[in-house]
This record gives sequence, structure tokens and C-alpha cells, in this order.
Amino acid sequence: MTVCELDKEVSGEILGWKVPVWQALLVHRVLPSCGGLVLYLVIMCFDFALVFEHYRNGKNAVAAFCLVLIVLPVAISLVFTLASPPASLQIDGSSYSINIRKVDCMWILAQVAKAVFFPIATIGRYAYLIFWWVDVVFASLQEDTDRAEEALTLARAPSTIELYLFLQAFIHSAPYAIVNILDMMVNAANPIYDTIQLQAVTLVASSLRMASTATMYRRFEREKICGRQYPWRNNDDEETDKKEVVVNTNNNDKLKENEPIYESFNSKHDSSLTHSINPRRPINSDFIQFSPRHSERNSDHEDYCFESDTGSSDYLPPISRKASDNSTDEYEKPLTIIERVAPRRRDTSYVVEEVYVPPPPVTPAPRPGSLAVWAEKMVENAESIPAWLSAPPRRRHVEVVQDEPDLPRRVPRSSVRGLEPQDATAALFHFLGWHGFFIARLLSLAALINFTPFFSIIILFIHYQITLLFLIVPQASTAKRAFYIFLAFIYLFCLMEFKIRFRHVRVWHVSWFFVTSVEIIAFISMWGTIQNPLNFWWKNFVIIVTLSSLVLSYMLFFTYFLLLQPRETIVHQPSAKNKYVSS
Repeated sequence: MTVCELDKEVSGEILGWKVPVWQALLVHRVLPSCGGLVLYLVIMCFDFALVFEHYRNGKNAVAAFCLVLIVLPVAISLVFTLASPPASLQIDGSSYSINIRKVDCMWILAQVAKAVFFPIATIGRYAYLIFWWVDVVFASLQEDTDRAEEALTLARAPSTIELYLFLQAFIHSAPYAIVNILDMMVNAANPIYDTIQLQAVTLVASSLRMASTATMYRRFEREKICGRQYPWRNNDDEETDKKEVVVNTNNNDKLKENEPIYESFNSKHDSSLTHSINPRRPINSDFIQFSPRHSERNSDHEDYCFESDTGSSDYLPPISRKASDNSTDEYEKPLTIIERVAPRRRDTSYVVEEVYVPPPPVTPAPRPGSLAVWAEKMVENAESIPAWLSAPPRRRHVEVVQDEPDLPRRVPRSSVRGLEPQDATAALFHFLGWHGFFIARLLSLAALINFTPFFSIIILFIHYQITLLFLIVPQASTAKRAFYIFLAFIYLFCLMEFKIRFRHVRVWHVSWFFVTSVEIIAFISMWGTIQNPLNFWWKNFVIIVTLSSLVLSYMLFFTYFLLLQPRETIVHQPSAKNKYVSS
């Protein structure tokens, strides 16, 4: 599959046929933006109208809860936005002070104004996108490259409204639909038709909103490898932050070059002790003595320099060859048993010379009548066992002691698997499949809560905890762990690779779809068969809609995964060190 020549984040094909640039942008950019604007207008108008209907019918608690669900995503988005301000508002680590300028105050006021008037700001965002995407289409149609690139840069500029739209699908739309389905089931005996019509439209619009978000972000991390960016934050900002960290680290390393790596030995021991363990004096020790032979060193390791991250050490630094050439002693430095067991990582080879190895204890065979002599020899041998065990094998030839292997560490991959952008047909099948699945999922969850509110909370909480246990990684940072709490809530409704990449993606998808399908069938079956006071027609209607939506969604998913799913591609990535040094 080929990507669009002008916009690398969208596909340049439809069902395998390459289309012109303006057609690819029209199908993948303009039409989704127009559809998103219409869907957002429907959701907000009907949701606010439904809140008003609940207040008018005397259901103040339900109306207040629905209003909280509408406002909650924009409040969370505002908190996340203010928690990651621009560089000018971040605290300087050296002075712990902030210099607030007029531009910074305007930025804060703009974010607060967007949060207060979030419906107007969101409509303005959609209008902004539609205008510039249409401009890109006409510029590419007229082959005006400069105009197209300028309009494309403005259209792809990040906005915090996109974060609100992402949160709205799962914090606002999903709970809002479940609450209104429950209200319809409770008031089925005395229905209010004006309210029921609003609730039906809300259910369909909420599932459409969730389906569009799931289609857009289901494999986001894989698509991000191929160049996709966050719509509310540019990836260049993250690269800049990482680059600043690397630059600061390099500056600190330059400052530390002139500092001694090791503390002087005199600071921890007196002069007499220092004189007694001088490596240039012959020392008689019970430990095995090692000595590097200069003639056996490789030329590649002549200028070897040992580096350490710590500022001090109780061990003496290795003596370089230039310093050892002036010395006539062959034994430069005795190694203790600690250095023998856990030596430093060096490239030099050590030889064992003039080592006295005591022979192992010899036990003569017992003879009749010499039991006392045999017992005495056993005691002597037992006393000499510790010295015998601590000695190396008895050899008199030179033995080259190989370096200990390095500790296992994670080597960054030079190539990873990314996912190409999906074309319009694949996105349409994917969108409709999620739409049918969300209708079945929302109806089944509402049926379970209506059937047994107490046990439904327990069952859903168990599902949530199991998912959270699979997601949380012990080595993850605190911020990622906090996000996993929200991601586990999303996994109650859909599965997506967002802020996390699955190692076995097929296993995750098959397991998740199997578990959720069993839950949908079990929930709707219990609700429909065990003491259901709902009208017979309405009960059968809900069951038929749930099961048919589930079957239809699986048919669309099978078509998507078997025929229309975009291919994976191998992306070669340079190492982080080379990347930042080159930039």
C-alpha cells in the first residue's frame, strides 16, 4: 500500500487502486471532518435537549448526572493541558522560578475559554479543519505545491480540542448511553415518547462517536511508527524534550571530564595503610595474585580507559600502560576475592603466575587395628578442607582468565514493525463493525445493571481489575501507570493500541473479543429470561437488536481483518544516541 504523496498519514489507495492526491485527501480528510462536525452537532444538541427533558419530567438526579458526564471530558482535558504547559511556563530546575509573560497569560486564558465554551470551540475546530483541508484539495488539484504545503501545515497543527474529542467518546458518550438505556427500561411501562425519541437518537449517535474514535486510534502506536502524530501534540515536541535532556546530559559529562573519577585513597585511609598496600611493593598475600602481561595485551586495548558513573570508589583505578612501563615490578596490583568474584569489565586478559596450590587432603584406607589413626587423619583433613576448596585447580602452567560476561541488558531494536494507514474502504468497514459491536455492548451492560445492580458492579469491577493487571508494567513510570487506569476503563468497551503496543496482538484481539462476546450473550440472556418485568415485545426487541448487531459486527470485522486490513511494514530506526547526535 502506498501513502499519499502530500500527506503521509493517509493512504493513497482505495481497494488497491492508486488515486490522485486531491482525491485521497478529499476521501480521507475532508469527508471525515464533515462527518465529525455533523455527528458532534447531533450529540451535543440531543444530549442537552435530553438533560432539559429530564429536568422537566422531575428527574433531577438523572439530569444532573448526565450534565456531569457532558462536562467531565472537557474538565479532564483542561487539567491535562495545564499540566503540560509550554516551555516558557515550565519551572527552571536551577532557580525554581517562573517568568510569566503576557503571551503565557494569553495562552492560559485561551485554554480556560476553550474549556468554558467547549461546544463553540469544538465547532470552530471542525470548521478550521474543513476550511484548510478543502484548501489543500484545491491546491493539489491545481498543482500549487507551495500553497498546498502551507495549507497542510496549518491543517495538521495540533490542538487541545482533539484531546477533548478523544476523551468524549469514552467518558461522555458511553456512560451517557447506558444511563439513558436504563431510564428507558425502567420507564417502559409508562413511556414518555418525546424523551424516548431523544434517547434513541442519543444511543445511535453515541455509538457512532465511539466507533469513529475506535477506528481512528485502534492501532495508533503501530501507525505512529510509520509517521503518524498526536493530533493534540506534535511528536516534534517530544523529540525536542528528549534532545534537551540529551544535550544537558552531554554538558554534564563534559563538566565531569575534569573531575577525578575516583577519590584519593588517602581520604579514607591513613598514610601507613596506603604505604602498606602500595601495588608497586612486593606483597605476600594468601589471595591469588593476578598480573597483566604487557606483551600479551592487544594493541586495540593499549589506550583503554575505564569509565564509571559513580563519583567515588573504594578500589584503586586500573593503572595505564604508560604508567606501568616505568615500573619494574611485575605485580602491579593484588586482587581481592571480591574483585575475583565480581571483576570490573575490562578488555585485558590476566594470567595466573607462581600460584602455590595446596594438595587436596589424602585419606588413607583404614586398616584393621588402626581406627584411632584413621579418626585423627579425618580431623586433620576436615580442618584443611576450607583452604583446599578456596584454591584453584592444581596447575603450574600459565592460565588466561577470560573476562566475565556483561550483565544482560536490553538492546534497542534497529527495526520495528509499523502499520500502514488504512484506506477509506477499510476504515468504513472498520467503523461499521465497531458501531454494531458498541450497540450490542451498551445494551448488554445496561441489561446487566437493570437485572442486578449490585452484582453487575462486582462483575464489571472484576473485569476492570483483570485488564488492569495485564496492562500495568512494574517498570513503568507513575504517569503511565495512572494512564493505565483510564485505559483499562476503555477496554470495557473496545480494544486499542494507544500508549501501549501489544507483543502478541492477535492473542490480545482474539481473547478480548471472545471474553466480551461471552459477556454480551450471558448478560442479555440472564436479563431476558430471569424475572424480567419488561413488556414481551420490548424484551424480544432488545434481545434481537443486541444479537443481530453482534453478528453483523463480526461479519464486518472478519471482512476487515481478512481482506482490508493494512499491511505491516518494517521500519528501520536509528539508535537514540546517533539520532540525537546527528540532529
